[in-house]
Amino acid sequence: MNRERRATWEQRHREATRGEPEPSLIEMMPLLPPGTVLDIAAGTGRNSIALARAGWRVVAADFSVTGLRALASIADREDLKIVAVVADLEGTFPFRPKAFDVILNISYLDRALIPQLKSALRPGGAIFFDTFLIDEADQAGHGHLRNTRFTLDHYELRTLLDGLELLRYREGLVVYPTGKRAWRATALARRRN
Repeated sequence: MNRERRATWEQRHREATRGEPEPSLIEMMPLLPPGTVLDIAAGTGRNSIALARAGWRVVAADFSVTGLRALASIADREDLKIVAVVADLEGTFPFRPKAFDVILNISYLDRALIPQLKSALRPGGAIFFDTFLIDEADQAGHGHLRNTRFTLDHYELRTLLDGLELLRYREGLVVYPTGKRAWRATALARRRN
């Protein structure tokens, strides 16, 4: 990750409030296996905290020291089982194969990372993926989403998760409780063996 992008995200995390967990994650939580979760691009931990409060052990990975400090503070205060790991996942993947029961990939897209995510799943483990569709770049025209590198084509996520058992899949316009709207693809897939 280059310095400019890193500085932009550090500033965003300094100014941001944590926010609520992704609604699709809350919806799918009953389908996730128990155990240890890897939350990639965890930021300030809105999804990590929800999972830890529900009983999962969480490894929250992000390159933002600022975001992970905020997360660690809440985890310490609430005695949550969250380990914050500073990692630039675009540079290296510091996790062992078959190390996690669940891998969370929300609002982040690095296609080259997906084979490593699959490898890091234990047999019977699940990947939960929820990120932006190409329509978001077309409709919103804001921030990094103008670059289609950060958005999925229609049905692309199904292809990226090939080799896993697809348990749930959907694409389309999501309307959040706040009224915010976003075009997203959501998938829950399981590693067989």
